Amino acid sequence: MSSEITFKPCSESDIDVLVKISQQFYPEHYIHIWKNNDPSYYVNLSFTKKAFYDDFKVDNIKYFLAQEASKNLGLLKIRKDEQVDGFESSEALQLEKIYLLKESTGTGVGKKGMEFIKNYALSLNKKVIWLDVMTTSPALFFYKKIGFSTILFYDLDYPGLKDGYKEMQRMILPI
Repeated sequence: MSSEITFKPCSESDIDVLVKISQQFYPEHYIHIWKNNDPSYYVNLSFTKKAFYDDFKVDNIKYFLAQEASKNLGLLKIRKDEQVDGFESSEALQLEKIYLLKESTGTGVGKKGMEFIKNYALSLNKKVIWLDVMTTSPALFFYKKIGFSTILFYDLDYPGLKDGYKEMQRMILPI
């Protein structure tokens, strides 16, 4: 990436952009984990105008678009105050989603995103950042490399999700 990567705070006026980028990056990375290559259950749950609109009604949820020279590269979804084992909601920030377009993976955008999230969490006086990641996700190694550790495992129960892709790990990063 040649120019500066920024993280633009989103509002309801960004919903169309969020829908468009989501419906591009999600299938790029995850279509293979769904029976019949049909991710519509999760796309409809998370990446429709209604889903984003509902999220913008929740003060605790914040979205950011990862951008380079106004080109959208991906998104971050944060829950500012979200309890996790051993930490009150006032102490913990959840990184609920970090998704990048396939062309942006491996270019340093994810690392910049994590730096942004860490600084954001520090500005809110958080003690920990936490996230959930699929055990089969290539991102798992990235999270471990930057200091996240697994505190529990659980299985997703989404209709249409293939066996072998249901195990999740909850990870925390003390800051």
